[in-house]
Amino acid sequence: MDDPAAERTAALAELKRFGISGANVYLIDLIPLIEMIWADGEAQQAELSQLESFVRAHVARVNAMAGQPLLSYDDAHRFLSGYLEERPDPELMKTLRSFVAPVRLSSSDSEQNDATRRCLMNACFEIAASAAAGSSPAEAERFDPDEKRTYFEIIETI
Repeated sequence: MDDPAAERTAALAELKRFGISGANVYLIDLIPLIEMIWADGEAQQAELSQLESFVRAHVARVNAMAGQPLLSYDDAHRFLSGYLEERPDPELMKTLRSFVAPVRLSSSDSEQNDATRRCLMNACFEIAASAAAGSSPAEAERFDPDEKRTYFEIIETI
């Protein structure tokens, strides 16, 4: 499809099949971050703290853009709970990630799209870096190879 509006409509219909609808579609931005958290096979406290910081800022941004309360932190935490209690299926996460661009990065405001993308990539990087920071001194400057692979996959798709 070359029509961004049609792509967005199709993506929203698919997300609904996964139980993501209404204002929760604005939480789809969290999917790449969840992938980064689980890339090495475990959700570390430092990564979860980075996610929490992003969630707070993200909910505030969405509400500011809407000009009214559209999402709450409770909404975001309910959304996340299904993905953080145990490692979600990586293929499911890749599928859900495929909806980020058509749903959240396809508005007519290219500057806003770019800012949202940069924000997501920075958050993914911070999550990976927080995991490395918790490693031994010899490993502290290295990202886990699975985290690195996941990060570059995310870059390619959003």
